[in-house]
Amino acid sequence: MKVTVPKDNLLEMNFLKSRFRRTCLSMFILFLLAGLGLVFCPKPELKLFQPYSKAYFDSNGELLRIKLAKDERYRLHLPLESISSQLIQATILYEDQEFYDHFGVDVTALFRAFWSTYISGERRIGASTIVMQLARLRWNIPSHTFSGKITQLVRAVQLSRHYTKKQLLEAYFNTAPYGRNIEGVGAASLIYFNKKPIELSLPEVLTLAVIPQNPNKRNPTTDKGFSKLQTARNVLFERWITHHPTDIKQAKYLSMPMNVRPPESLPFLAPHFIPFIDKQLSNWQSEYVETTLNLAHQQLMERVVNRFVIANNKKGIRNASALLVNYQTNQIEAMVGSADFFDSEIQGQVNGTTAKRSPGSALKPFVYALALDEGLIHPMSLLKDSPRKYGGFTPENYDKRFLGPISATRALVESRNVPAVDLQAQLNKMSFYEFLAKAHITNLQDESHYGLALALGGGEVTSIELASLYAMLANRGKWRSIQGLTQQESKFEKNLLSAEASFLTLDMLKDNPAPDQFNAAFNLSNRNETPWKTGTSWAYRDAWAVGISGPYVLVVWVGNFDGKGNDSFIGRSAAGPLFFKLWDAIYPAKNWKLADQLLPDSMNLKRLKVCSNTGDLYEKHCPSVKQSWFIPGVSPIKVSNIYRSIPINKKSGLRACWSSQNTEQEIFEFWPTELLQIYNKAGLSLKSPPAFEQDCTLNLTSASGVSPIISSPQSRVDYVVRMNSTEPSKIPLVASVDHDVSNMHWFVNSEYIGSAKVGETLFWPSRPGEFSIKVVDDSGRSMTKGFKVITESR
Repeated sequence: MKVTVPKDNLLEMNFLKSRFRRTCLSMFILFLLAGLGLVFCPKPELKLFQPYSKAYFDSNGELLRIKLAKDERYRLHLPLESISSQLIQATILYEDQEFYDHFGVDVTALFRAFWSTYISGERRIGASTIVMQLARLRWNIPSHTFSGKITQLVRAVQLSRHYTKKQLLEAYFNTAPYGRNIEGVGAASLIYFNKKPIELSLPEVLTLAVIPQNPNKRNPTTDKGFSKLQTARNVLFERWITHHPTDIKQAKYLSMPMNVRPPESLPFLAPHFIPFIDKQLSNWQSEYVETTLNLAHQQLMERVVNRFVIANNKKGIRNASALLVNYQTNQIEAMVGSADFFDSEIQGQVNGTTAKRSPGSALKPFVYALALDEGLIHPMSLLKDSPRKYGGFTPENYDKRFLGPISATRALVESRNVPAVDLQAQLNKMSFYEFLAKAHITNLQDESHYGLALALGGGEVTSIELASLYAMLANRGKWRSIQGLTQQESKFEKNLLSAEASFLTLDMLKDNPAPDQFNAAFNLSNRNETPWKTGTSWAYRDAWAVGISGPYVLVVWVGNFDGKGNDSFIGRSAAGPLFFKLWDAIYPAKNWKLADQLLPDSMNLKRLKVCSNTGDLYEKHCPSVKQSWFIPGVSPIKVSNIYRSIPINKKSGLRACWSSQNTEQEIFEFWPTELLQIYNKAGLSLKSPPAFEQDCTLNLTSASGVSPIISSPQSRVDYVVRMNSTEPSKIPLVASVDHDVSNMHWFVNSEYIGSAKVGETLFWPSRPGEFSIKVVDDSGRSMTKGFKVITESR
């Protein structure tokens, strides 16, 4: 029977046949292009084609901050092993169930979608595989157009040719959109749930798995978006339980409210520390950055610093910084760069702990440590705090006074300038400048630029550099670089001081009393020993306090970032109170002792009795005694000869030539003239010996005393004669002599120069060359030493 087809139907059938032929041709061309892409396209980059964020955590895993990528996106790159296996399964189940069975393109799904979308016109359905979505995201392909779809297919095949399924999944999870400006599951899980992807619960897994399909409409941070998300998540859960039936018990959690954090609620903690760490990382480095910061200590120190500045604002104190370093690990645990990061009036975003500032006297302990190592002093050595001139440099003390003879410990604790400069001038094995350079103090100018002012704050350091120096003392002389990353190893490590000198320096500093308002706590039986030092820079621009206690080094700075001075910026009274307030908060009284940490009994150290007034070994005539540490074979040790028992003629009261029935023994103080003059200026009464009887011979008097000691010129100093100078250069000739001396006679290269009374200075017109100088006192005792004069053109 012949069937007649209506004309309209015939036309429709012809149209469908024609369309089908065009479709088949298009599909053929598409797969031909895909095949060519498979063969000829090079391997594309799947990581470095886009910038990444970094997420910073403290040492206990607390999130500090997520830094935006350069394109203002939150995007963290993670290896697939760091992503929950449930999330991987759920994503494949929802997006591409045939993922492991196709070559990047699901041909069956593609034909079905193509027919429904372009042939039958029923409805648009998707056929994008995970690899196709990755291709669209990688090359920003407009896949809603026919040409865009073809490009997407070719790119998907290209990716499948060059990468394994595991690599493709990893790239997808690091690129997929998860709403707002969040890309990649690493950023999404951390922002929304404050969890790493490996830690997600099943409801959280299913939530993230359905977002990439429609990230704008399924925004979990809005009520409308979360409602649409729930609908899609329920569909996925139905599929999930068909594969994991035991998870049906999780259904009750899907109906419960979910705490989702929007990006604007992300933490912004340790604002100075994060940029400090970020500068140490590559721009392409994207990961969870585990730092050494202790968030509890950080926030506690921020509060203490801020409150201190507010409380002392009337004194002109408007800014401060503080740095806490664990010297056992050399890791930063807290970094407070300013009193208020958000206060533009104090330039709060400047990081004071990394800024170069003059340390004032905060570097003096290391001059003493070097002097201890060179055998120039021991803790009770007697130093001279008296007016001195070093070429054109005349150091003064902060209080404009001189205390005269003073022990090394007291000179360090009271921060006397002249003894520190004198010790720096005597250093021979390693200059103080060389020491600082070896300790990686950066941006140092030439040594000649500083001269002997380096120990007084003539250079500049950062809080971090200062912390590394004090950490070296606590680490028995071993210097290590300060770290801020947990996996970071110290770049440099070297021994710059002996363990003995390091301990002795800290032992001297532990006698430094706390500021007045902390004295009560300072005297508690269970208080921590706190070896500490202050510093005040020139013109009162910087006030410092730095020291150790427990396992920590604490550095405190008070000042203005613009360098404006203030009379209140004094180390002890400005930085000191904040320093001890921070210790009370961070490391309250725990009866910590320095000796328990550094174990001096294991070192080459001995404790001996010394004469308190002279610093020499105790002998029976000394009126007071004290225990002091020595480094055997290094420390200068001699028996005290200041207190001497001499025969006195009972009738005349003069010093007898020898003992007899007409004499009696008395103890007198035989101070060298240099020290005697200092004592006299200070108004101190000394029991000085009387003069010899007239009939005592020169041989007898010369044998009974101490030889002179030449203090100028110095052997370690090169004296300079400037060419074409209108005035001749003169070198002062100074010596310290025994108490009974009245006159000194000077010789240069055996040529008699002249004589001077005790207390007077003779000047020698210098000339270039190497010379031998000799001084003879009026009792025949002498000393000889060499010195050098060089020529310098202007």
